[in-house]
Amino acid sequence: MKQDIEIVNNNIKFKYRVSGILLKDNKILVCRINNNEFYCLPGGHVELLEDSQSAMLREFKEETLIDAKVEKLLFMTENFFKSGKYDCHEIGMYYLLSADNVNVKDFTREEHERDGITHLSFKWIDVDKLENLKPEFLKNNISFNLTKHLVIKQDKVISEE
Repeated sequence: MKQDIEIVNNNIKFKYRVSGILLKDNKILVCRINNNEFYCLPGGHVELLEDSQSAMLREFKEETLIDAKVEKLLFMTENFFKSGKYDCHEIGMYYLLSADNVNVKDFTREEHERDGITHLSFKWIDVDKLENLKPEFLKNNISFNLTKHLVIKQDKVISEE
């Protein structure tokens, strides 16, 4: 059985995640999970002994049913934030993706996970209108020309290489 790279210890959570940035017609595909107030990028946990690009393609396909191709790594983040009762430390890889024959239409899906059903609502939004997108750094740092390493604390970029 595959195991996600995630450690929970009391009120501290560490996770290793991948997220995909799929663009078409100057729009980006985002996801709302279980009627959250915000959107995020499609993606999920990397599994033990899985490389991040393979995890990206697997998670993107599981969530969207879209066969994507990794174009390049855009961001590697070390993100520190509060989520509910948890102080979170997340290592994130953000990949630029491409896919053939993608329709720019909103859609919904359900994903059956070990702890229940997750409701996913996908929407295409303009790249220059990224309101309600988490993590916050994406709104001001989407750049497709170079790869960045960002350290983020409570939605503020504190270090950038």
